[in-house]
Amino acid sequence: SRTGMCTNIYNAGCETNELADRPFLLSRRLEAAGYACGYTGKWHLGLGKDKASSFEGRKLLKRMERGDMCGDAYLGYGTLPTDVGFTGDDFPGHGDGGWETPQFEAYLKARGLTLKMEDKYGHDLEGYHSRGAIITSGIETTVEHFLVERAISIVDALSSGSAPFFMSLNFWGPHEPYYVPKEYYEKYRGMKIDPWESFAAPHRATPGHRVLARPLQDWAFFEENLRRYYAYIEYMDYEIGRFIAHLREKVLYDDGVVLFTADHGDSQGCHGGLENKAYHMYEETVKIPMMVKVPGGTGGRLCDALVGTCDVYATILDAAGLHDPAEHQCGESMLPYVEKPDTQGRRGIMTEGVGAFPVIATQRMYREGAYKYIFNFAGTDELYDLARDPHELKNLADDAAQADTLSLLRMHMYENMLAHGDPCASMFAKIYLIGPYADIP
Repeated sequence: SRTGMCTNIYNAGCETNELADRPFLLSRRLEAAGYACGYTGKWHLGLGKDKASSFEGRKLLKRMERGDMCGDAYLGYGTLPTDVGFTGDDFPGHGDGGWETPQFEAYLKARGLTLKMEDKYGHDLEGYHSRGAIITSGIETTVEHFLVERAISIVDALSSGSAPFFMSLNFWGPHEPYYVPKEYYEKYRGMKIDPWESFAAPHRATPGHRVLARPLQDWAFFEENLRRYYAYIEYMDYEIGRFIAHLREKVLYDDGVVLFTADHGDSQGCHGGLENKAYHMYEETVKIPMMVKVPGGTGGRLCDALVGTCDVYATILDAAGLHDPAEHQCGESMLPYVEKPDTQGRRGIMTEGVGAFPVIATQRMYREGAYKYIFNFAGTDELYDLARDPHELKNLADDAAQADTLSLLRMHMYENMLAHGDPCASMFAKIYLIGPYADIP
């Protein structure tokens, strides 16, 4: 809500469709402090000035030709990585996995490579889809290999200078489409994968907007999805390892900070057959990987502090020795958890959601201890005790025994909404007669 990019760009509910070049952008903050900044991979923060340069931009222009006003204000305006202080690659919009971008096609041509696929599959129902194929032309013909090659090249250029550097490597995967090298898929071909415990949940037992994330497929569909998904993850692990190995070879790893995370998880058939992401806040999509390595770090340990993707900005600035002004801060640095294991973590953490497609379904989630409270503006509230119910099968929101817990979490959610300037805070307070509405009979 602070950026206005509340859902996918140029979709209903998105207030800002092109990232503005502001002094407090991470790249600009680092640049001002003397850092060289590199970028390659998925952008998804705008289509750039030349809307006709990407398939998404051309779709937008066609909408405008028929009279839609959705992109008029952004004609001739938009920022890509190299517009906001980065050295590297510009991939407008979502990029659809990067497989049809001019840069990837040029990479294949320059190396005399031809991308070959077999066993293609696809699904498109109720707005959700999974697509993929098995790549038979070798790992060198994948987008992931291309991105690591680009990242290595950019890092070599940045590290040859005298300035400290920041590198952002952004894979499209393991999000679908699942284009997986055959040598990795073979490990999972035909593997038996049992349904999740929540797969048997009634299809329409949860609030109506959940149906948007249900393709209404049987388990066999998700079972094959997962085979390709697991193979994709294992292959990406290899490519990330290849990049880390290069940092070691260049003697950059030991003294550097490395942060690995994802933007969201994947439903993969949870809760009665949900697919993809958005329109729900179950653990399958909101609990994501987050790993931080600092200079001089040895071994590894698990930290149970509540952290989120909004903490990435503050963490990188902290690692660079920069102060994060309170007016720009939506997160907290994670370095204290890494450097001092006994650091007291925050009481709770918020997650915002509006969906990802043309239908808006505003949601807020607040996690505190084992409890997770989900507020659905157009649906039923949810309350789960993850210690006793890790699969989130029993909604306790209407349980009289949990009334005090529910009230407390609502108040703490409201406090967090105020702290972050959430535009929904006053409406939330009005619905539950808390804050300024507490004395209304």
